Amino acid sequence: MNQELITKALSVATGGNLTGYLPDPVVREVIGYIRDVNVMRTLLRPAFRMHSRTKTKPAKLGGTSAYHIPDGTTAVMSQYSTGTVTWTAKKLMVYTPIDEEANEDVPQDMEQEILKDFGEAFGEAEESALVGGEPDHLANAPTPTLATTVNWFKFDPRLICDGIFGTAVGDDASDAVDAGGALFSLDNVNRAIYNLGKYGRSRRSLVGLLPSIQAMYVRQDSHFKDASVSGQALASFITGNPSGSPAEARGIVGVIYGIPFYEVPSAPDSTIVIFDKNSPELGDRRKIKIKSKEVIEADQTKYVGSERIAFNYNRKDAMVAISDLATTEDSSSS
Repeated sequence: MNQELITKALSVATGGNLTGYLPDPVVREVIGYIRDVNVMRTLLRPAFRMHSRTKTKPAKLGGTSAYHIPDGTTAVMSQYSTGTVTWTAKKLMVYTPIDEEANEDVPQDMEQEILKDFGEAFGEAEESALVGGEPDHLANAPTPTLATTVNWFKFDPRLICDGIFGTAVGDDASDAVDAGGALFSLDNVNRAIYNLGKYGRSRRSLVGLLPSIQAMYVRQDSHFKDASVSGQALASFITGNPSGSPAEARGIVGVIYGIPFYEVPSAPDSTIVIFDKNSPELGDRRKIKIKSKEVIEADQTKYVGSERIAFNYNRKDAMVAISDLATTEDSSSS
């Protein structure tokens, strides 16, 4: 990386403050770090640029119908109606003080490490929010160290948006498949495709998300390894890459009935989600910004990184969940 660009982005200006966006080459590097730990940035279609805090898009509420009408007969009227969906940008931030000794000893390496660490932090926060976000969740743990999966820390990134897993089991999504405490199976996927209706006809744009424990079951299950059991649909598990693209292969577990499934560690253990990747959409309000300030009395430099993103759904019924899956190992799966 060009050291001059890093220095420009992270140097301490006269008076002790630097305010500004990262130069484009540095932005691309930080986003690269984000994508290394965030499979969602790869799966969703590219984020759209937001030129204001909110962006509103039309959404179809009711569609028209076609009828057979004999010659000379008045057409039957059907009603096309629309509503709106709004994307609202919210902020993710990283803040850390660095002792000047560290900067003085290895300034070039430290600047590189700060960029990398900030990118990884944003990547983990984004994926946690996009997968398991829940703005209405109770969040009154006094500190992060005391937060639990039930009672999150009040600044938890999951509070930024409604995540895919919670939305997929909601009333607006397609009917969920209840696994009844059983292990993940082909029948679950077949029923989920059926429940998706028109969205399940063409599986080119469908993707599946697996929590780590479900991904483990898939990898160790002999049925998913033996192509003779279910034919070519499961033979693709051998290659594990539906398109040949290295970027899309990151985090992939395999392909079932033409649907690629990806491992997402932040997903809830007992649920799998299949969705049309054109349904959830991510908006970037601005590029990542990093500020730094020298604190003379503490002999430190404080670094703050921030980004603003928006997340919402074009069509929630293009999502389906497979819920209540087994989360304890079963010897029959090996």
